Amino acid sequence: MFDVIRNTKRRLRSFTLVEVLVTTVVLSLGAVLLYNAFFISLDSFNYYSNYLKALPWMEEKIWTSQDFLTHLHEPAQIDRDGEFKSGNKNFTWHLAYNQVNEQEGLKKIALTVYWRQGGKDISLSRVAYAIYQPKQ
Repeated sequence: MFDVIRNTKRRLRSFTLVEVLVTTVVLSLGAVLLYNAFFISLDSFNYYSNYLKALPWMEEKIWTSQDFLTHLHEPAQIDRDGEFKSGNKNFTWHLAYNQVNEQEGLKKIALTVYWRQGGKDISLSRVAYAIYQPKQ
């Protein structure tokens, strides 16, 4: 008989509506922050992946332009614009060069590569110099 009285006096514990709502808000906020962090890291990964695809091509283009301007005085034969594809990504490039010092034959070479990523236009630039050395 005492067990029956004790059981009726014992209250059942449960969560209140406010506790459930607070828990839901905290978990939702955590999920949103994780989701946002994931996409920021994915965007950074894509940028550096494309950067690593474009960089070797850029170094080769700068080197050949330097070599051409160092040994030949006719820079009109160098391509100034174009496109290339690396993997499944299309890149557009522009090469500009101008005379820095007429007496020494110093030329500045500027190469810029563009690509589209996540609704944004991304560009990567490299600058080098070349000195014309006539053949003797």
